[in-house]
Amino acid sequence: MGLCSSTPPTYVPVVLPDLGTADEPMRLSAWYVEPGDLVEAGEPLLEVMITGITCDIPAPAAGTVIQQCVALDATVSPGDVVAKLKPHD
Repeated sequence: MGLCSSTPPTYVPVVLPDLGTADEPMRLSAWYVEPGDLVEAGEPLLEVMITGITCDIPAPAAGTVIQQCVALDATVSPGDVVAKLKPHD
């Protein structure tokens, strides 16, 4: 079977959005959840900091956090997958 199968993904990626900060580095400054936590869509999962400004990144869907893909204090960029969620059935 090819790469384009009809099987739904086993996880939902949490992708860091473009916050309109051009080329300024962002730092992952706080995790609000741990693997195994249940979250609702829109619930803040983590915080990023850009030149003294903080921004919460929400869950794109309801589910269970299965992985934090980025360590605390890491430099992150728009498009980075920072966590994975197992969607609620």
